[in-house]
Amino acid sequence: MGFGKFLTGVTLATGVGLAAYFTLTKQDPRVWAKQLGDQVKDTANKVDDVKTAKDNMTTKVAALNATVTAATPAIEDIQSDVEKFAFKIAPRVEEIQDTVSRWDKF
Repeated sequence: MGFGKFLTGVTLATGVGLAAYFTLTKQDPRVWAKQLGDQVKDTANKVDDVKTAKDNMTTKVAALNATVTAATPAIEDIQSDVEKFAFKIAPRVEEIQDTVSRWDKF
């Protein structure tokens, strides 16, 4: 069996199948073809939307990474200042805790 006969058989079977489908569902082939074309266009548009969203997300992630990298020195400076402040107020916090614990005893 050659490829030509196989292709002819597949085409003929598809045609007979479609004819049976249209007859059983009482559907107009032109309307069906238009609906199929609309679905294909809609699917292609959705694929394009997904690709656009992916590109936008990639751009936004790159911008976020750059911002985090640029903010790292400022965050480290803030952390250092917080540690210095905590060290400076530690004796006062201890005094406050001692006073509160004495009050709790009464």
